[in-house]
Amino acid sequence: MQILKRVLLAVALVIAAAGAFLFYKNNIASSPGGALLNYMKCLENGDYDKMYDMLDQQSQDSISRKAFIERNEKIYEGISMKNLQVSLTTKKREPVVGYRLSMDSCAGTIRFSERVRFQKEKHRWKLEWDDSVIFPGLASTDKIRIKILEADRGEITDRKGRTLAGQGTIYAIGIVPGKMKKDTVKKTAKLLKMSEKEIQKQIQQKWVKKGSFVPICKTDEYPEEILDIAGIMVSKSKDRVYPMGEAAAHLVGYAQNGEGKTGLEKLYDEKLRGTDGKMIYIQDSKGSMKEKIAIKAEENGQDIQTTIDGTLQKKIYDQYKKDKSAHVAMNPKTGEILALVSTPSYDNQALSLGMNHDQWKAIVKNKDHPMQNRFKGIWSPGSSMKPIVGAIGLTQNKFKASDDFGNNGTRWRKDGSWGGYYVTTLHNYANHNLRNALIYSDNIYFAKAALKIGKDTFEKQLEAIGFRENISFPFGLTPSSYGGNGITSEIQLADSGYGQGQMLVNPVHMAAIYSAFYNQGNMLQPQLIKTEDLKKKIWKSSVFSKSAVDTIYKDMVQVVESPHGTGRAAQTSDLKIAGKTGTAEIKASQGDTKGTEIGWFVTITKKADKSLELVSMTEDVKKRGGSGYVVAKTKKILESYMQ
Repeated sequence: MQILKRVLLAVALVIAAAGAFLFYKNNIASSPGGALLNYMKCLENGDYDKMYDMLDQQSQDSISRKAFIERNEKIYEGISMKNLQVSLTTKKREPVVGYRLSMDSCAGTIRFSERVRFQKEKHRWKLEWDDSVIFPGLASTDKIRIKILEADRGEITDRKGRTLAGQGTIYAIGIVPGKMKKDTVKKTAKLLKMSEKEIQKQIQQKWVKKGSFVPICKTDEYPEEILDIAGIMVSKSKDRVYPMGEAAAHLVGYAQNGEGKTGLEKLYDEKLRGTDGKMIYIQDSKGSMKEKIAIKAEENGQDIQTTIDGTLQKKIYDQYKKDKSAHVAMNPKTGEILALVSTPSYDNQALSLGMNHDQWKAIVKNKDHPMQNRFKGIWSPGSSMKPIVGAIGLTQNKFKASDDFGNNGTRWRKDGSWGGYYVTTLHNYANHNLRNALIYSDNIYFAKAALKIGKDTFEKQLEAIGFRENISFPFGLTPSSYGGNGITSEIQLADSGYGQGQMLVNPVHMAAIYSAFYNQGNMLQPQLIKTEDLKKKIWKSSVFSKSAVDTIYKDMVQVVESPHGTGRAAQTSDLKIAGKTGTAEIKASQGDTKGTEIGWFVTITKKADKSLELVSMTEDVKKRGGSGYVVAKTKKILESYMQ
């Protein structure tokens, strides 16, 4: 009996399901409203072939299956249609069906209400279709267009809001072949410093016709006489410009086709570029905008304000533009970077707009490597390390400032275990204490100082001031180093004491270390991006004792003010300058006479409430005065900027 009940229940369920299916087929799917919902379901699935089968005969006569499929596919897939939702606003059995539709697109959500008519053919409801079913107001001769609403790239400015990179006027210079004369290409090439071959190549492209405007180059300025050449035309447009040009190229970098390629343009590309918007609209047969369907507004990029002082940046560049050099200017009170210069430099405007072959070839073959960013690298510091070594020795109580290390003339070695290796220095003087050793830049004194400090303490204290450490800074700076395997010999330790051996220092790091001589032994964090709440940040606390800092700072003042000081050429009555020169020898062995020299001059300058720390490194100063070459240029910069 129980089994029979279960069988009857199962049969009842099957009959009920069959009834529900027949009800759906006869009452819903066969109704005009149900037919519309089926049509929209096929649309959501991209089944355009089935959609065509749902059209009435008159509609099918007006458009072929192939054209219908292509029309719908091109529009819906072109706008990236998804999440289609439809709800009826009229009863399902009414032949005129009202509905509300929403769909997501590349330009945001599209919503509209519409009414369509159905006809019954062969016991089925068929859609009276025309293009307005796709979008209200769309005619068969209209097209759906998508327009990119370009976001403005954010500006890069200096500390005073002056533009380092932003929107400006660019000129496109081109030739109209039909208006050329025989000498057009020759004259144009000469004025624009291009090869005739390259211009001919542009003119001979397959698409070019007599009346075509053939772009030759883009530039932020052009010689007026170019307009006197037959066939030349100049058009004006808005594009990325770099007002400081080569003076800030390594700092700012450049963007191309809206993408940051180098420098700050690349480092902050995501913030600067913003997000493009899109607009979907109906275009009529005459090419005019008929109706906007959806708009996703563009989001302009964020502006980036740096701590850079454009005036100082330019002054430094102008002094060194023909040299291979790197320079870091810092406000020693706050750690704000006021200038970052690398020379020789390159034309970031030309790279942004697209260099011609000859221009790029000249850069690649330039033996001075103008694309190399020297302030990111590490360099042998020479005697600019001596104040640091002195501060380590005093702080660690390895010697006193008044200690006389003894007079060994200009040539010294510890003992016979060094073989034929000697430390040499330039000056023979009396009273070999710390102050005189800094004034005369005595290599022997600081070689002895390093030995007194000892290998373990020396290495530990170098790492305490950031050697072998990545600096938190927008640019990826190569970490300073004292040797890949550390200090492995007594001779290397002695040489490291006066900035030779395997000592390599990054210029930005050098500025951070020297900031401790201004901030009672605290190293400041270098800061490049200006914010409303920007405050001094201490990177390393109490790396040197306050008494050591006070002693070293006073001694560096004497490096400039003493008649025997190596930095005396920078002396000026209006400014109080503390500094240290450095001439690093780059050679294969001690007896090598063909090597080159790197010149350094690190200064901290005060005038009233204005302070400036300047680190300058210049390659190939041998036979140009060594570090004296850098001292002379530094004086010009300080006198001009600090007055």
